Amino acid sequence: MTGFQVTTEVCKGLIAAAVFGCLGLALAYPVVSLAPGKGWHLLIISSGLATFAVGLVLWRRLCAAARATSPRRGALVGALTGLLAHPLAWYFLILFNYLFGGPNSLGDQPLNPLEGLWGCFVFAFWSIFLTGWFTIPAGAITGWLLVRAMRGR
Repeated sequence: MTGFQVTTEVCKGLIAAAVFGCLGLALAYPVVSLAPGKGWHLLIISSGLATFAVGLVLWRRLCAAARATSPRRGALVGALTGLLAHPLAWYFLILFNYLFGGPNSLGDQPLNPLEGLWGCFVFAFWSIFLTGWFTIPAGAITGWLLVRAMRGR
């Protein structure tokens, strides 16, 4: 058979990504609810999508079947997801605002996708500075717990 096969490892990766995506949604909600101005609700959605995508890629690369998966490795994947999802979440928000015509936080025209490439890293620097203290450890704890749960311990 030459087609795509759903294996246990693919399912584990999707489960881990879904858990990280839900964590991204859950952590973004209180931050966004405190943000002044309008249009920040899309950041909740983009955070969930970003943590899903980053979590899936990192889980597949670092916790694949060919490697011995330990809770420590799961914690590393979670911490990296908590860190690396920030620029992607901001880029998704920039794309959403560009595609759907939402203003930026100053009321100007939204950044275009090329401007968003540098803009997402500027925004991510500040979001990591302000919220990374809880997104990174929350991701690490979640990754550690995921590996323990998947091992049955």
